[in-house]
Parts: sequence; structure tokens; C-alpha cells
Amino acid sequence: MAIAITETEYISSKELKELHGFTDPSIKKFLGECDMTQSNPKSKSAAPIRLYSIERVNAVLADQAFIEWQNKKQSSTSKQKQAVANIEVVSKTEAIEARQDPQIEAFDFDGGLSDLKTADWDDFQWEYFRVEHENKFSEEQKLHAVTTVKKMLAAAYWFTPEDFFNAFSQYGKGGVDSPDLVSTYKSSILINGWKGIPLVSLMICDRKSPTKMMLDSGHHRWTALKELWEAKELPNDFKIPVFDLKRLRPIVRDQYNPSLEFALRYAITGGTLGHDFALRVIAKNWFTRLCTGVDCSY
Repeated sequence: MAIAITETEYISSKELKELHGFTDPSIKKFLGECDMTQSNPKSKSAAPIRLYSIERVNAVLADQAFIEWQNKKQSSTSKQKQAVANIEVVSKTEAIEARQDPQIEAFDFDGGLSDLKTADWDDFQWEYFRVEHENKFSEEQKLHAVTTVKKMLAAAYWFTPEDFFNAFSQYGKGGVDSPDLVSTYKSSILINGWKGIPLVSLMICDRKSPTKMMLDSGHHRWTALKELWEAKELPNDFKIPVFDLKRLRPIVRDQYNPSLEFALRYAITGGTLGHDFALRVIAKNWFTRLCTGVDCSY
């Protein structure tokens, strides 16, 4: 499976490490010299950014020697991953015990999710994507992007605000808020309801709040929803879609991007470290580009 070429024909050494598990020695071994360089935008005195042809990278990703190297690299850290995975098991046990405490208000993930599978809205249209240079997308690409989001919406869990905030916590800091973007989301939600892609979660317990799962995207939408809910401006019967990213494979099928595959594999089997790695790919809505080929969405 090849990297989807959406914006550029080159990938940086940093992205090779973050998205595909390369190291400096493995880049030198499998790719050799870079194809081009560009100035570092953060500092003129910094070393230039090394760029590699996606066509060459795709060939390496499919090469059996690289696959064997990658498997050995993963195996060498298995003890560390297992230790972290054990922590995850303890966290889930704590979550179950916490949910049994009547003094703690929590969403019943064991029994409550089955009631939330009916899509409240799934009439997603191309114009709901926030994209620049629309003419660079073919009709086939647009159809694939829209169809993917519709399938995600149809398979999402639709939470009322009360259940949503009892069920999820925002992972980490989520970046620095843009007040203008939060305000835009608040206005859109109040006027139009939900008109976009679902929020996404890997359904991993939050160790700091063990009764909740961590929400892995949509920091500004999270803030907008929370401010509306606290101001009592959000209707009690409003529905918020949350999609479990582990259910993505059958939706995108043969167009499943290897970068996202790599991230999810680590997120599911790699404990906390894997989750953190996956977020480097999923954060800032990169997952929409990886799944749909479109760089940004509502």
C-alpha cells in the first residue's frame, strides 16, 4: 500500500521517523542520500530539511528487507511495550471499579454504547470540507472523501452532551486554543447543528480520570461544545458523533493509508507509548487526510 500523494511528492526525514518508524541509520541504509533539501523555516541557521521522494519511500516500505528490519525493531522493544500494556490493563481495571462506585458519575461503556449506534445525521457533502484549491481534487477523489466520512458518521456513537462529557476527556492539552476558531465552531453548531466529521477516539482509558476514555481529536470543537454546554446553550438532546478509530479498516478498505495503519497498530498494541505515537499521526485532523485524501475538514 503506497503513501497517498495529496500535497507533495516528497516526505521529510522527520516524517519518516514519526510516521513510518525510520531511524537515522535505517534512512541511510535503505534510502541513502536525500533527493532534495529545503531551508528550515524555524531558523536560518538550522540544518536544512532533508526530503525524500515518496516514490522511493513507497518502494522501501514494500521491500522485504525493510519489513524484516521493522519487525526486529518492534520485537526489541516488546518488553517495554508489555510493561506499558500492563499499566493499561490496571487502568482499565481501575475504570471498571470506579464505575461501580455510585458516587462517581460515569458513562456505562459496557452497556451504554449499544444504544448510541443510530446515526443522528449523516448527510455529509463535499462543501462541508474546508479545503483550499478545490480544483486539485478529481470527482473520484471527492466522492471517496465524502463516502468515507458518511460511513464514519453512520458507524459513530451519537452521545447527548451529558453522556459525552461523562464519557470522554480531552487527551493532553490538545494544543493552544484559537479563540476565533472556537467562536466559529460555536456559531456553526448553534445555527446548523452538527455538520461535519465525527470526533474520534481510540477508546483508551484516561489514567487520570479512569471513568473516562480519551478523545483523540477535535480540541477546538471540544472547547466549543464544552463552553456551550456550560453556558446552557446546547440542547439536552443535541447529538455528538464519536467514531472509534479501531473500526476504520473495513470502511476505507483498499485505500487504507499505510501511515494510519502504522499508527493504529502501535496505538492498539503498544500501550501508552503506542497511543502517544498514534496521536502524532492523528492529531490536528491529519487522520482526515490519511483516510480521505482531503487535508482539512469541519
